[in-house]
Amino acid sequence: MKRHSRALIVAASTAVLAACATPQTKAPITGNTHAGATLKADVAQNISMQAQTQLNCQKVDAIQTEVVKVNPVGTGSSVASRQYGSVDERWIVQLCNQQIPFRVTLTPDGKGGTYFSTSRETY
Repeated sequence: MKRHSRALIVAASTAVLAACATPQTKAPITGNTHAGATLKADVAQNISMQAQTQLNCQKVDAIQTEVVKVNPVGTGSSVASRQYGSVDERWIVQLCNQQIPFRVTLTPDGKGGTYFSTSRETY
């Protein structure tokens, strides 16, 4: 019984730590994007974590999106983007009275999914 209790405590502690280590962004996401709901949530979580780390700030206030360029089939820097096209977007994370812009590229995988890549933008 004692061993079972310890295992349960360890499992519960691990679950709590994992939940703390994976912040979910509940910040409003506004603007234009080609991302659907699931992809939007995935990108938002990715760039929010990057911004939070860069500024050592945990509360994301908002994310603003805009389509920068639609890259037609036959263009782009990857095989998938040349085959399926891609979209370049700017996503701006607002937190702790600062804004951090990211370049987000969305590229279809040809199977119903989408790859995304992110990089910090500098003006």
